[in-house]
Amino acid sequence: MASSYKSIISLCGMLIFQMASYGASANMQQFQSSWEESEWVVNTTQKHCSLTHKIPRFGHVRFEQYSGQRLKFTLMVEQPLVRDQTAHITSEVPAWWNDGEQRDLGEFSLKKGKMPLSIPRDQALRLYYELEQGMQPVIEFKDWGDGKDIVQVRLLPVRFREALPKFLECTAGLLYLDFEPRAEKRVFFSTNSSSLSRQTRRVLEGIARMYRKKPDFRIVLGGHADERGNPDFNMALSKQRASMVGRYLRSRGVAAKAIEPRFFGESQPEVEKSNNEAWAKNRRVTLWIADR
Repeated sequence: MASSYKSIISLCGMLIFQMASYGASANMQQFQSSWEESEWVVNTTQKHCSLTHKIPRFGHVRFEQYSGQRLKFTLMVEQPLVRDQTAHITSEVPAWWNDGEQRDLGEFSLKKGKMPLSIPRDQALRLYYELEQGMQPVIEFKDWGDGKDIVQVRLLPVRFREALPKFLECTAGLLYLDFEPRAEKRVFFSTNSSSLSRQTRRVLEGIARMYRKKPDFRIVLGGHADERGNPDFNMALSKQRASMVGRYLRSRGVAAKAIEPRFFGESQPEVEKSNNEAWAKNRRVTLWIADR
């Protein structure tokens, strides 16, 4: 019997030593807001909506959307990342829940710099939905230094739902696109005109040259008008402007099937003011370069 006790004590000692050794070789650094101070702050402008969560001593995360672009999620850090690596994201069940299980949200690339993580719309929406449901997303990666420690950045859902109405009201007013633009250009027009200026032709020629060299994209055209005049007239004028741009691109070698005209009339001003400078910026066609 004494021999059995000695064996058990010896085994326990070995396990404790192994656990201590593991803890020493792989420490955990955890960053999160406190429950009391956790908040999601909405900031809005005419062309941009953001929903930001501060992480003390580390940085912040943000859902954001610009007019004419899609939602994205970013991680900003106070201490820049010095080398590229991979992050693993999970979604944890809050401690006060009686049931539920952890969800694996996948692996993501971390890039050097102060914004190491930028997640596009589909995955950003998954994080958004997890927080909306009260889950806690956790971003895990190796530390910035020698990589021996594991870093966990936890996003708290506390007050997330409270901020959503204001954020959603802002995004509802943005120009919505059903694609992710690679690039964006703008060309401008005189009052009540769809004629292409010399500067506009230079911009369009550059895009056409890029297409002739590598025709692996489509060009979505968004025609616009300023607020003056009849709304029906402005809608027709914006259509005419987009059509003129499309016609010129076709004349310079861009396939008709690669051009997609859209028109918005006066509904999507670049600048929401009533003066000559604002009107000049609103009389435009936006060219979005997008995947086919």
